[in-house]
Amino acid sequence: MRASLVPPDGGYGWIVVAGCALVNVFNQSLVSVFGLMFADYLTSLGEHAFGAALVMNVCNISLNFSGLITGPIIKQFKPRKAAILGSLLTGTALSLCSYSTSLWQIVLSYSVVFGFGLGLIQSSTFVSLNSYFRRRKGRAVGFALAGTGVGQILMPILVQYLLSNFNFRDATLIIGGLAFNGVVGACLLQPVEWHLKASLIDDDGEAQPLLGTTIPNGGASCGKPSCGWSKLAALMDFAILKQVSFLNLIVGLGLAYTASTSFSLFFPYFLQKSANLTMLEAANCMSVLSTTDLITRVTVPAFVDKMNFSHRTTFLLAGLCLVVARSVMAEMRSLMPLMITSAFYGIFRSITIVNQNLTVSEYCSERHIEKMLPNALGFNMVTKGILVLSLGQILGWFADFTGSYALNLHAQNVLLVTTCVLWLCEMYFKDDH
Repeated sequence: MRASLVPPDGGYGWIVVAGCALVNVFNQSLVSVFGLMFADYLTSLGEHAFGAALVMNVCNISLNFSGLITGPIIKQFKPRKAAILGSLLTGTALSLCSYSTSLWQIVLSYSVVFGFGLGLIQSSTFVSLNSYFRRRKGRAVGFALAGTGVGQILMPILVQYLLSNFNFRDATLIIGGLAFNGVVGACLLQPVEWHLKASLIDDDGEAQPLLGTTIPNGGASCGKPSCGWSKLAALMDFAILKQVSFLNLIVGLGLAYTASTSFSLFFPYFLQKSANLTMLEAANCMSVLSTTDLITRVTVPAFVDKMNFSHRTTFLLAGLCLVVARSVMAEMRSLMPLMITSAFYGIFRSITIVNQNLTVSEYCSERHIEKMLPNALGFNMVTKGILVLSLGQILGWFADFTGSYALNLHAQNVLLVTTCVLWLCEMYFKDDH
């Protein structure tokens, strides 16, 4: 046994959770209301499903390709400054959207600036949480993401109210102003070094602090190489890309993310154009989905932590349930059945969202490469960006080509099924050998 400084696994960490939740309320939740907020305005500009898919997919490209630089930014400036910058960018982007008069202006402000801001927020808030928690990490992430759930409940109703009483410009400007509130939450993300506590740990290092406490060499112990490429490789942790299991992991997560993103974009279209619901009824379905999503984020992670379930296995099982829920939803055409299926969908979607980054963190912990986590998250984001750019845009074209948003839901399931096949094959061959 020896004494060491370890993360508090609570204490001020819960203030950090509250700060992350506040950031998520006013920023992360806004992605889910894009279709509700921009659908009619894009139509007035002569843009339809393909144009909406372009805006959302370029936004996700900006969000995810920001992973190439978010790791180095977080290492250099720490999570708090990165989260503040992200919140400033998202608020500015929405404010600029309120003055847009063409598709390219929306792409530039919403897709590029807003997307990059979200990328900074996602990585910095998770790295901050990961540095404070060990055994309670799942529930901490769940509570922080509950902020997104709260926003997803309130924002559809707020957007529907604003669009009913104001024009697009005023409504979007108000939402942009709300996004700036994320700066307040970001200011609470103090460095974990300020709150480390002394603890006796085993000699095998089981209680060793996770990422976020100290990252002196950019995640790789390569000394001071003279070669510029070696310095870049050490800074970016390219070595992790040589692991086939990691590539399989992030491809599977990317496919599931692309399906989820496409669902968020086209769900309002499906409700209003395929199921013929009013805007208020569609907003109610979205709020029901978000309510069950929120409840699950608060309750299920604590259960998973206590039972020591693998985050990857939990993600896989929830993904299979999403396939079933989405398939059933695609055949519904009346309000009450759609509200019920939306509620079930919210449960399983929440589980996949909470376990997305936790699955990457778990992979790094199992292989004792915790210092590579910022860049591992970055590579995961880049993979998602590539898949959204290719497969996500194809799903938008498919909706226009078929004229059926119900078929689009089934097409999304193909991506989730592919994730399940990839991961199950790896599990089979690993066990076989």
